[in-house]
Amino acid sequence: MNDDIKTFEVNSANLGKVQVLHRACPLCGRDNSDEPDNAYSYDVWTLKDCPTCDLTYIDKGPDYAKLFEELSWETTTKVEEKRRADLRPVGYKASKLTRLRMHILPRKQMNLMLDAWAKPGNVIDAGCGDGGQMVNLTPGFVPFGVEVSTELAHAANDRFAKMGGACVNAPTLAGLQSFPDGYFSAATLRSYLEHEMNPLPVLREIYRVLQPGGVAIVKVPNYGSINRMVMGEKWCGFRYPDHLNYFTPKTLKKMAVKAGFGVHYGLTYTLPTSDNMYAILRREDGPSRLPKVRGSRGCC
Repeated sequence: MNDDIKTFEVNSANLGKVQVLHRACPLCGRDNSDEPDNAYSYDVWTLKDCPTCDLTYIDKGPDYAKLFEELSWETTTKVEEKRRADLRPVGYKASKLTRLRMHILPRKQMNLMLDAWAKPGNVIDAGCGDGGQMVNLTPGFVPFGVEVSTELAHAANDRFAKMGGACVNAPTLAGLQSFPDGYFSAATLRSYLEHEMNPLPVLREIYRVLQPGGVAIVKVPNYGSINRMVMGEKWCGFRYPDHLNYFTPKTLKKMAVKAGFGVHYGLTYTLPTSDNMYAILRREDGPSRLPKVRGSRGCC
């Protein structure tokens, strides 16, 4: 991010006065200020469809300095839950109560995906929250994390320290820069990259801190899903302003390749019927590692 870029203030109906930064397209750098707003724009959060690279994104993002206080995950989650409840009161309440779809299409577990794709070693979790998703790692994997929320970062650090790791309380780009080259055998970006103000620089930094042949496992909402097309503004993948980037399999691959990675999509990783998609990004300037044969625990 350019240090010369100044913040400006917007008055959000839900969040009040917020200091934000203007965003050009985070994939190709095109300034789309003059392009029409995407129909899914909400409140002061305008979405743009980049005509150069096809990425959909919010063209302003909260100032990182404010994320530690006014716009923590805990705060914006409460605001977003109210927006969804107001938008579809019956359907949202039923969704919260039943969660039936989680049993029909269960979420892939990161520890199993690490077993399948990565070599044992240090693992960095970008936007690790309280670290709860990294406690069931196979012996040989050591968890590290970067988390912008101070409260969550402290909880994660307590968990990771018991396993030989640590959590850095910082924006992800700054946190990654505190680690040396090739320090990790794997990275996990679980429901993270859609939140990141600077996703391409972060992916490039992930590439740097990975060992040759290391992998990054990415999970993001699938903006190309059938459910988004059917549900429209009620789609569960919209979060304002938390979700700054809306990827399709095509645009995620473009960004990963631009960061230097090879990209692999498993057979079930980009199902058009799923709200989420997964990708394996590999630093390919080293020996390739083929995935293990899936057994009964298979993650894919």
